[in-house]
Amino acid sequence: MKKFAGFLMFLSLLIPGVQAVGAEVSVMLNLDHQEAVPADSIQLQVRVSGVRQSDAPPVIEGLEPFHVTKGGSASRVEILNGRYHSGVDYTYYLQPKKKGVFRVGPAKIKVGGKTFRSNVATLKVKAGGDASGSEKGPVFLTATLESQKGYVEQQIPYILKLYLRTNVSDISLDLPETDDLTFRQLEKPKESQAVYQGVSYRVLEVSYGVMPLKAGSFRIPPARMGLTVYSARKGTRRSLFDDPFFGGALRSGRPMTVSSEPLALEVLPFPEKDKPSGFSGLVGQFKIEDSLSDRETRVGDSVTLTLRLFGNGNVNRLPDLEMPALDHLKIYADEPVFQTRAGAHGLTGSKTMKWALVPDAEGNYTIPPFTLHYFDPQTEAYGSQRTQPLVLKVLPGEKETLVTTPRGENSKETGPPAKQEVKEIGHDILPIYTSTSGLVARGWFSPKTMGPGNPLCWAILMTPFLVYAMVFLGSRLNRKSDQALYAQRARKASRVFQKECRGNEKDAHGLMTAVRDYMNDRFQLSLGSLTPADVSRLLMEKGVHPDTAAGLRDVLGDLEGRIYTGGEAACGSASRDILEIIKKIEKELR
Repeated sequence: MKKFAGFLMFLSLLIPGVQAVGAEVSVMLNLDHQEAVPADSIQLQVRVSGVRQSDAPPVIEGLEPFHVTKGGSASRVEILNGRYHSGVDYTYYLQPKKKGVFRVGPAKIKVGGKTFRSNVATLKVKAGGDASGSEKGPVFLTATLESQKGYVEQQIPYILKLYLRTNVSDISLDLPETDDLTFRQLEKPKESQAVYQGVSYRVLEVSYGVMPLKAGSFRIPPARMGLTVYSARKGTRRSLFDDPFFGGALRSGRPMTVSSEPLALEVLPFPEKDKPSGFSGLVGQFKIEDSLSDRETRVGDSVTLTLRLFGNGNVNRLPDLEMPALDHLKIYADEPVFQTRAGAHGLTGSKTMKWALVPDAEGNYTIPPFTLHYFDPQTEAYGSQRTQPLVLKVLPGEKETLVTTPRGENSKETGPPAKQEVKEIGHDILPIYTSTSGLVARGWFSPKTMGPGNPLCWAILMTPFLVYAMVFLGSRLNRKSDQALYAQRARKASRVFQKECRGNEKDAHGLMTAVRDYMNDRFQLSLGSLTPADVSRLLMEKGVHPDTAAGLRDVLGDLEGRIYTGGEAACGSASRDILEIIKKIEKELR
């Protein structure tokens, strides 16, 4: 306790000696790379000294060739030799769009109504898909094809491996977009340990099957993974807060995009030589099997014929085989059952067909074999699978027999037994009425009281129908009122947005704010800010076509880039583009 009191006394003596220094405002722009490749993420920092806050975030020139992501801002306070220094740092992350030499800056910032400018930095972006430098960095992505040659609709495994030597989060994948090539995920992502060029890595592996839809030579563009990479801050010492319980207080994350290398694929057409006449385009390895529920039955009874096709390949091409017609045999087909499952070597699946067979004559029936044709890319030849003929034995149907009681040996009866006289053995407890004259109703519900001319009778009969009609009309009116209110709010939000953006030319920040207000009014939200990705995701959840949502996302992304390069700059045709997209959104949501 005495030590703590002494510490407080020391602080009380120290604080009066601290002097606030009204230093000149200065702005410095720094890049953590001077050379990079398109896969790199470059940190840009604007350091403002002499103030604790500015009138507005900095406006940075020369950012058009980059995708820009905000990293946030932080105030700093330093006490050196009894002097008080303050400042604020703004962090951004740049992802190059193309190669070249670019000038970044100056950064302009307003403080107290005055504008201050920073220095200009130069960044050289070289061609390449890996991280800059001759060696692999702490994070990189590879892509491999199981085979660089295949056939039309053959499944070729496409493996992506993300190598990691640091902690990451928020991983997203953009697959290559190529016409006439389709990708389908085969397995869930797997995590393992591996050694690459003598360095140990954690590996995240994702398997896809790529299927070419036509023959030709294809170039598969690089796949891209976006993620947040965490690294320890420089100049820090280990302390209590290094404990993982505090969520990495001494670690900072930066967005990063890594790309795989491009790949080449040669797709061959099916050979015409030895091509079966019944070939359906099935590619892979397949089998066929059949069975009868019973090999022996009777006339009029039914048996079930089951045919199963299964294998690995483009299982969606498994054909529907037909059961041939046979004399004296009725055939009833069931709906085929199709099943598929993704595995490490592609898709596996089966198709099961069943027929009920009902014979109407005795004899032996031979069910002919079934044949399945396919192309095997491993042997590069056509293959066929054929079942064995099945024989069904039909026995005569069971005949009805009359069961009689045998007569005794001494019986002399030659005709049917004589009829016996009907004897009365008792009376019913209640009397039996032979007419309605004895039935008389008394009280409120007698014919005299509740006759057709009595209004009470009609009121009782009509009450259930009136109650049902009132409930039905009430529910319809309530539903229409909700729909009308929602439609009215939608029209109002659209009119407000068009009124704001049509009459005057807004800057980038104004347009972003108008779109945010439109989304809040249109969908009854209360969001303070919306990123372009948030707008796209929200629109698709509400039923807007993905192409329309992507168009608005791209325009807003361009506006966001303009904010970083000049908040007061005009937006050109962005207002008209957004107005057209909003009209299209309203049509799709009707």
